[in-house]
Amino acid sequence: MTRSVKAPLAAWIACAGALVGLALVAYGIDAAQRADATLLTKFIARDGTLGTPAETIAHLGDPLPLLVMLAAACAIALWRGRPLDAAAAVTVVAGANLTTQVLKVALAHPRFQSVLGHDQLGPVAFPSGHATAATSIAIAFLFVVPHEWRPAVAAAGACFVAAVGCSVMILAWHFPSDVLGGILVASGWGFAVLALRRIAEGGGSGRRDEDRGRRAQVASRPAISVK
Repeated sequence: MTRSVKAPLAAWIACAGALVGLALVAYGIDAAQRADATLLTKFIARDGTLGTPAETIAHLGDPLPLLVMLAAACAIALWRGRPLDAAAAVTVVAGANLTTQVLKVALAHPRFQSVLGHDQLGPVAFPSGHATAATSIAIAFLFVVPHEWRPAVAAAGACFVAAVGCSVMILAWHFPSDVLGGILVASGWGFAVLALRRIAEGGGSGRRDEDRGRRAQVASRPAISVK
């Protein structure tokens, strides 16, 4: 297995481990729960000034806007003649959001915190579905755009994820740990699909670089003639 495949696989394992650890801390340690709730109070817009823009941004993580953005990502991949990139984008978005919905039900648990007062959250909250949706579509676009566009797309995607994540906390829909959990779910799927994509390409850019290096070495050897 080449390094270009090992790296995303290791990152996927790291995301999975971090998600498990986060869930154990968020549900099992009282001090962490209090800190989570206290941090949430810093975001909640109690005066309502940020409520409307936050709700508008948060709803960009709803299923319909997500499907529209995914269709746009797939259109870019198909226009570039790269159907595997479109398949990767669909797999990341579908896999991440399905995983989050399963986890939300499996991990449903009340987390009452007195510091929140009347802004108590429901039991079905971890991981955040909106944070998962935002992160997964940001990753999906990284699969379909040209290489030279990726830094700008990554920056825009990070801003989008931050905006959606902050919005769901301003609206008191999710704890910070829920938002981080959604990001980890989508990131894990992104790294897993990246590894599969590189395997499908025959080992990824690392193998192509190695092949080019070997060809260069062969070309630089002096020719030997036998007369």
